[in-house]
Amino acid sequence: MRREEKQRVLSILRKGWQNDESHDAGGIMRCPVSDYTCPELLAQEQRTFFRETPLLMGLSSDLQEPNSYWVDNASGVSILMVRDSEGAFRAFGNVCRHRGARVVPEGRGNALQFSCPFHAWTYNNHGNLIAINRERKFGSICKEEHSLIELPCEEKFGMLWVKPTPGGTVNVENCLGGMEDDMSHWDLTSKSHGASQVIPADANWKMAIDTFGENYHFDVLHRDSLSSEIKGNLQTHDIYGLNYRMVFARRNLLEAYESVESPNDLPFRLVTLCVYFIYPNTILLIDQYAVDILRIFPADNSTSKSNTHHSWYVFNDSKHYFEEGPHSYEERFVGFNSVIVNEDYNVASQSQAGAESEMYSHIVFGRNEPALHHYHNAHRIGLGRKELELETA
Repeated sequence: MRREEKQRVLSILRKGWQNDESHDAGGIMRCPVSDYTCPELLAQEQRTFFRETPLLMGLSSDLQEPNSYWVDNASGVSILMVRDSEGAFRAFGNVCRHRGARVVPEGRGNALQFSCPFHAWTYNNHGNLIAINRERKFGSICKEEHSLIELPCEEKFGMLWVKPTPGGTVNVENCLGGMEDDMSHWDLTSKSHGASQVIPADANWKMAIDTFGENYHFDVLHRDSLSSEIKGNLQTHDIYGLNYRMVFARRNLLEAYESVESPNDLPFRLVTLCVYFIYPNTILLIDQYAVDILRIFPADNSTSKSNTHHSWYVFNDSKHYFEEGPHSYEERFVGFNSVIVNEDYNVASQSQAGAESEMYSHIVFGRNEPALHHYHNAHRIGLGRKELELETA
C-alpha cells in the first residue's frame, strides 16, 4: 500500500473513531439462508469457483528454491506446483498419464523428478515423462504426448496463482482487479513461509468467509480477546472489482497520532489490521508481524462443512521475534486458533445449524457490514445470479 493511501486510510479511521462512525453501506441486505444450505448451488460453486476460476495458492516463498515442489489438494483437484530447475513456477495436474494415480503425495519438498507409486512412471520437474518402467515390455508410446497435464499459472507480486483446469491463461492483474498496487507495495516476494495448518469447520464455506467480513462482533464475541487490541465497529471500505479491502484500527491508533510529529511517521502495520477478500475464497490479513493467507473451501461435498487452509508468512523485520524469542512459528497458531476456532468458527457452526433449521428464510447484513454485502454479491456475479438488493428505507 502506497504511503498516500496509508495516510488516507489512517485519516478515515481516526475521524471515524473520534466521531463514533464507520462506513455506512446505505442500507441493509437480506440474504436467503438457502445460499448456505442448497446442494445444487454448492455444485455450481464448486465447478465455477474451484475449477474454472484462478485461485491464489500462496506466496513465492512457498517454493523458495529451484527444484522445490508443493502438492495441494484443497480445491478438490490435486495440484503439483514446482519451481523447476531453471527457477520458473509451473503447475500440473498431479495425475499420472498411465492410470491416473497421484504421482506425488500431498506436502512439500525438493526433487528433480517424480516417480508414480503405482508403476514408477517418472516425470521431471518440467512435467515431461522421462522414463517408463520396463518400457520394452509395456509397449511403445510417445513420451512427449504423455507429459503431466500443465495447468495455467502465473507468479506475480510475490503471489502464486493457478487455475485448476487445463486451458486458457491466468492474468494476475485481472484477478486483482486494481489491487495490484497494494500487493506490489507490500513486497510479498520477500515474506518467508512460517507455517501452515488446516482448520475444519461445521459451516458452509461462505459462512466461514463471513466471519472475516466485519468487526461489529468484536466487542461482543471477542470481548476477552481481540476487543482489547482492535477497535470494534470501525472499518474502511474499498472495492477492487470482485475483491475487497477493509482496514481496522488498533487500540493504540489515537495514542500513536499524539506521539509523532507528522502522520507520515505513523508505523502503519503497528496501528492497523488490513483485511483483504481475494475472490473467490481467500482472506489475506496483514498485521504487525505477518501476512496470513486463509483459503476457504467446501469440504466433503457438504453444504455444512468447510476447510480453511491457513499459511502465514513472516515479515523480515519480525523474524527475530519467532527465531530468537520464546515463540516458535507453529506456536503462533495457538493464539490465532483461540480466536478463529474457539470463537468465530464455533459461532459459525451455530449459524449454520440455524440456517438448516428452517426457522427463518433470510439473514440480514447491516448498514455497518458493507464487506458482507460485497462478498455475497461478488459470488452472485461470478455465478450469473441476481445480486442482493440494498434496502435503503
